[in-house]
Amino acid sequence: MSPPSTNGHPWRSIAFRLALYYGALLLLTMVVVLAIFYVQMVGVLSARIDQQARQDLKRLEAHARHYGEASLQQEIRNLLNDGVDSQTEVVILTDAQGNMLVGNARIQPQRSLSTLGLRELQVQRDGRTLSGRVAVTRLESGHMLIVGSDMEALRDIEQRFMRASLSAVVIVVILALSGSAGFRRLVDERAASIRRTLQQVSTGDLGQRIPLSDQDDEFTRLGQDINKMLDQVELLMDGVRHVSNTIAHNLRTPLTRVLLQLRSASHLSPGEQQRLIERVEQEVQDLGTVFEKLLQIAELEAGMRRQEFSAVDLSALLAEIEDLYAPVAEDVGGTLQVQLHGQPHALADADLLASALANLVENALKYAFQQPGGQITITAQATDAGIVDLRVQDNGPGVPPERLPQLTQRFFRAHERQPGHGLGLSSVQAIVALHGGQLHFTNLQPGFEVHLQLPAAV
Repeated sequence: MSPPSTNGHPWRSIAFRLALYYGALLLLTMVVVLAIFYVQMVGVLSARIDQQARQDLKRLEAHARHYGEASLQQEIRNLLNDGVDSQTEVVILTDAQGNMLVGNARIQPQRSLSTLGLRELQVQRDGRTLSGRVAVTRLESGHMLIVGSDMEALRDIEQRFMRASLSAVVIVVILALSGSAGFRRLVDERAASIRRTLQQVSTGDLGQRIPLSDQDDEFTRLGQDINKMLDQVELLMDGVRHVSNTIAHNLRTPLTRVLLQLRSASHLSPGEQQRLIERVEQEVQDLGTVFEKLLQIAELEAGMRRQEFSAVDLSALLAEIEDLYAPVAEDVGGTLQVQLHGQPHALADADLLASALANLVENALKYAFQQPGGQITITAQATDAGIVDLRVQDNGPGVPPERLPQLTQRFFRAHERQPGHGLGLSSVQAIVALHGGQLHFTNLQPGFEVHLQLPAAV
């Protein structure tokens, strides 16, 4: 199976889309800023033009009132010839019919203006038709005085601004597209090694790991996390393989024995057949017990009974254990004692905890009571760290030190001559792990101690 690729389909790449979204956001921001700048700039220039037109109109109108229109016409000529704003200013004096008396432009089309105040007006000056922004008033004589400036300079500034803005937009779009493509390629190259490794793992090569770079970035940390997960998966798969092999090995022998016994049944006498049936029945019951324990361990390791936790009074629970097993110990010449320090309560499943303690006590009975004088002591106490300590001690032979790490493996028996299935401590380990506790084994001088640490109930 070839690795998934976005070549030829850049839009399928999330890196491309994110980079493009960022570029679009940047472009939108730039357009908004340019629009605000444009509106402010045009507004300020228009306001200045209007203010200048009103001031000039007011001054010339006052001049006409004080000195007459003949003087006004001369003042207009002086104004047009002073060399100030001569390229943009518009000054026109017309009669009531719109005929120009003096000025530097003509109204297009020629007519008598009826709208006074600030307005836009088409005029012809130096052979060119222009758009002007002017202030208009009617003098006492009925003549019309028009003062303002053409809009060519403002239009030129607007066009230059629009061209510059359009160029900036095009540049941003090009940078956004090229940056998105480059970012997609960079991310795709980093992700390719992860995809290749996961594909190899999916085909069964669990030893493959993602190569890590020296950079402490997101991909390196992601690769580290995935490698840790692959380590755990490989460990679990090895464990499953080991358990499967062990189960097959341990069940094959009793099943073969049962099969051979059944085949030989036809040659036996009725009495021997009855005894054979009883032995086969016991063998099948033992197999059923093994399967039941294996299922219980699997259920515990899957955490299926975690919701049943509650505060368990260990004094009551250990009293039941003592009532159940102390007579058994006395029957074989030994003792079983329970020592409580305070009133410890564990956050646990009472039935599971009782099952674990029963397993430990039965193990202690099996090994410590091989000879008279066997002793079992169970102690329980709560610590200041929110932990309940449970210890089951005996004065038996203990366990060879090199076998201590294997005690919780399924079907492992430290003393192979003793009967059993090798699942008791595996079950205890699963129960303790389900409770979030810890399990420790220690050889005493003499004897053996199993130490359980469980969360205390608040």
